[in-house]
Amino acid sequence: MKPAIRLLLVDDHAMVREGLRSFLELAEDMTIVKEAETAAEAIASADEEQLDVIIMDLVMPGERNGIDAIRTIGQRHPDIRILALTSFQDESRILDALEAGAIGYLQKDISPDDLLAAVRHAAAGRTVLEARAMELLRKGQFGNRGTEVPHQERPEENAHTTSESAVAQLPPVDVLTQRESEILHKLALGYANKEIGAALGITEKTVKVHVSHILSKLGVYDRTQAVIVASKMGMVEL
Repeated sequence: MKPAIRLLLVDDHAMVREGLRSFLELAEDMTIVKEAETAAEAIASADEEQLDVIIMDLVMPGERNGIDAIRTIGQRHPDIRILALTSFQDESRILDALEAGAIGYLQKDISPDDLLAAVRHAAAGRTVLEARAMELLRKGQFGNRGTEVPHQERPEENAHTTSESAVAQLPPVDVLTQRESEILHKLALGYANKEIGAALGITEKTVKVHVSHILSKLGVYDRTQAVIVASKMGMVEL
C-alpha cells in the first residue's frame, strides 16, 4: 500500500481549515500532518515536517503572504507540491501564485471530490488549474508581464527567469531532441515522470534527466513554465 499523502493546511480562518480537514481526513490515502494560520507558520512547518502537498491560502495576516510562502518553500523544499486555494479570481494573484512556484491554482468553492483529485494529481507532480487560470495560460499572459521570476534552485531543474525578454530570446524549436519533444508533449498532457517513463519505455531517472535538459533549453525553472513557454512557441497545445 502506498504511503499516505502528507498534507499541510494553511489558512487564517479556522472554519476553512476545519472544513478542509473534515473531508480530507476521510480519504484513506491522505493524512493532515499540521495546520498553519500565517505564511511564517507555513514556512516553519515546511522546514520541520515531512510534507508532500501544501494547500495554501494567498491572503493571510502578517508581513508575509501566501505568495511569499510559496516562493520560500519552493526554494527550500522543491519536492513539496503547493496548491493555491483561494476565493480570489483576479489575474494578478493567479499569475503571481504560478510564477512563485505553485503547481496548481484552485477556487475555494471547488467540490470536495475535485479537491481530493487535485491533491492526488499534485502529489504525483501534475499541474492542476481551474478554468480561469487555464484561460490565462491559453491567452499567453503567464510570464509576459515584464517581471522576472525569482531565482529558485531545484534538484532536477535549472533556475532561470521567464520575463518577456527571456521568452523572446528562446532558442528555436529544433533545439530539442526527438525524445525531449516526446517528453514535453507528455508534460503538456499532465503526465508525471513515472507515467512518462512507463509510456515511453524508459526509467523514471532517465525522464528526470530529459526534463532537466528541456528546462535548461527553454530557459525556465519548472515543468509548468516549460509547458507554457512551449505553447507560446507552438511546440505543444494546452
